[in-house]
Amino acid sequence: MAVTTHGVTGNVTTNAATYATGNVGQAVNDLLVTFALVTGTADAGDMTDSQGGSWTQITTAVKAASADKLWCFIRNARCPNADPLTVTMDVTGDNGTGCIIFVVRVSGMSRVGANAARQSAVQSNQAGATTPAPVFGAAVLTGNPTLGFVGNATNPAGMTPPASWTELVIDVGYATPTSGGEYVTRDSGFTGTTITWGSTSASAFGDIIVELDTSVPPGRPFKLASQGGGLVGPPGRLAA
Repeated sequence: MAVTTHGVTGNVTTNAATYATGNVGQAVNDLLVTFALVTGTADAGDMTDSQGGSWTQITTAVKAASADKLWCFIRNARCPNADPLTVTMDVTGDNGTGCIIFVVRVSGMSRVGANAARQSAVQSNQAGATTPAPVFGAAVLTGNPTLGFVGNATNPAGMTPPASWTELVIDVGYATPTSGGEYVTRDSGFTGTTITWGSTSASAFGDIIVELDTSVPPGRPFKLASQGGGLVGPPGRLAA
């Protein structure tokens, strides 16, 4: 079973093009998932890390009349080691005014990058005094983890997690401009479509939810042998 663990939080008010976290503290073969909020940017956004890993943007949302952006990224390879690793959010095309990053470690995953996300959903530009309740397009598979992220204009975010979901780290925020963020996870057992937070947001917000895919990718397809003819399967196996 896949298990989610908090990696590291980045939370800073800075007018900058890039925002780096501290060390993630990952284990070998962890898959990393990130949620980020950057205020004051319309940049497409990119994610990098100090070990040269590439990342896939899974989805994005906006809040505060589209002035602030939220993202979810998944690393395109599992972590090869436990050496110090930091993650950087890049908005070089349009500097932000501050950033919140949550890095989530997920053990027990075979799939990576876009292939690791079965589905995602967002809500953008939601009014304050309403409850985040994003809706997946299909029912979640019970063995798959689900993760959710809310970014709002409250410091700290002040959100109550959905029933049966866990806050792996407390809400955070910064003061200029006033912003907050919270993420939640549930490792298994959800089979619905709507994830409803346990409280309203005191301010305008956006949110993202993601279902990870814990299935094992199929093996390599059979192909013609490079010499000698015949068909071969994956290494160590002969085709029937």
